Amino acid sequence: MKRILIAGTGSGCGKTTASLILMAALRQRGLRVAPFKTGPDYIDPTFHAAICGRPSHNLDTFLMTEDAIRFLLDQDADVGVIEGVMGYYDGLDAASMRCSTWELSRLTQTPAVLVVDASGGAASVAAQVKGFQTLVPDSRLSAVLVNRVSGAHHYALVREAVALHTGLPCVGYLQKNPALALKSRHLGLVPAQEVPDVAARVEEAARAAQQTLDLPLLLSLAAQAPALSYEAPPVPRMRPFRLGVARDEAFSFYYQANLDLLARAGAELAFFSPMRDARLPDGLDALYFGGGFPEVFAGELAANTAMRASVSQAPDIPCYGECGGMMYLSKRIGAHEMAGRLPLVCRMTERLQRFGYVTVRDASGLTIPAHEFHHAVAEPEGEAAWVYTVSRAADPGRTWQDGCQAGRTLGAFTHLHFLSHPEWIRRLFA
Repeated sequence: MKRILIAGTGSGCGKTTASLILMAALRQRGLRVAPFKTGPDYIDPTFHAAICGRPSHNLDTFLMTEDAIRFLLDQDADVGVIEGVMGYYDGLDAASMRCSTWELSRLTQTPAVLVVDASGGAASVAAQVKGFQTLVPDSRLSAVLVNRVSGAHHYALVREAVALHTGLPCVGYLQKNPALALKSRHLGLVPAQEVPDVAARVEEAARAAQQTLDLPLLLSLAAQAPALSYEAPPVPRMRPFRLGVARDEAFSFYYQANLDLLARAGAELAFFSPMRDARLPDGLDALYFGGGFPEVFAGELAANTAMRASVSQAPDIPCYGECGGMMYLSKRIGAHEMAGRLPLVCRMTERLQRFGYVTVRDASGLTIPAHEFHHAVAEPEGEAAWVYTVSRAADPGRTWQDGCQAGRTLGAFTHLHFLSHPEWIRRLFA
C-alpha cells in the first residue's frame, strides 16, 4: 500500500480539511483509501470514516509498539493517508520530539507533506517551510500543500518562493472555503455523527480540488514509502463471550483496533444505544461503555429511565466505563441522574482538568500507557475504591489516583489502547 502523511505547521492550519479533501479526491479517482490519524484523537477518525467508507485507525508512538503501528498500516487499500496531529514537531518535549507527527513519519518511513496556511503571505511562506525543513537533519518533508490561498496567482507566488528557497515541490493548493468550516466544542470538533452533511460538503470541495491538487505527484510520493515488516501483535486467549458495547452520539470514543482485537479474542460485539434503546441486549457476559459526550446528552440519557434501570440492575458481570463511560456509570452528571453503578458524582468544569499521555498501574502491578483529556471531575459519594495509580508521562513523579471499582464495575478517566497490551482485555472483561 502506498502511503502519505499530511502534516501541519500547527493546530488550525487546515490539515484536517486538507486530509479529508485529499481522501475524497483520491476516492473520486476510483482508489481505495485507508485513513489513519496520528495520536490519540477520537474525533477526526469519525470524519475519515465518513469520507472513506471504512474505519480509520489511530497510530500513536506512545500508546503502541512499533510492530502494532506497522501491523495497522498493513491494510488492503491502494493508498493510505495519515493525518498528523498538532504541529509537525510537537510532542512530549522540545528536545526529543517524542510522540510527534515527525516521529511517526520517521518510524514508518512515510513521506510527509506539510500543509501551510498561506493567507496573508507569499514569499514569507517559504521562510516558514524552510524552518520546518531545516530544524532537524532528517525532516522527512517531501512536499508542501498550500492552503487558504486567494487563487491561482497567489498560489504561483508561494510555489515559486518555496521552490527557490527550499527546493521542495508544491503539490497544489486549496482555496479558502467557509462552507467547510466545522463546529467545535470543548474536546475539539463536533464528531461526524452529528454533522450529517459533512460528506457531501467535502465531496463537493474535492471535485473542485481535482483541478488544484497535483494528485499524480502526491501518489508518486506515496509510492516511495517502503514495505514494512512486523510481528503481528498477540491475541489474548479467552472463552467466547458476548460483550455489550454502548455506541451512539453520547458514546463514540472507541479505537477501532480495540474493537477489532476484542472480536479476535472471542467477543461477540452487541452494540446498543443508552440514549434510545429501552434495555440492554440479551445474554451479555460483559459491558463496555466508551468515552464521548455524555455531558452534552445528559438530559436524553437521564430521560431514558428504562435503560438506566437496565444498566443499574444488570448482573454483576465485568463492566468497564472509560472516561465518558465512567460518567454514565456514576450516580449523576450535574443534576442529571445516571446509571449509578459507581459511587461517584460528576460535574463539568470550565478548565481542562487533564490532558496528555500517562502511565497506568493497577494494584497487581500491571501497567499500560494511556491518555487523558477531559473537563470533568468525579467525586466520591460514599465509599469509593481507587485501583489505579496514574503518572504523567512528561513528569513521572507527578501521580494521582484513578480507576473507581465497585464489585466488577470499573470506571476511569484514562483512555487505553489494547493492541500493544492485550493482557488488559482479560483485566477488564474476564
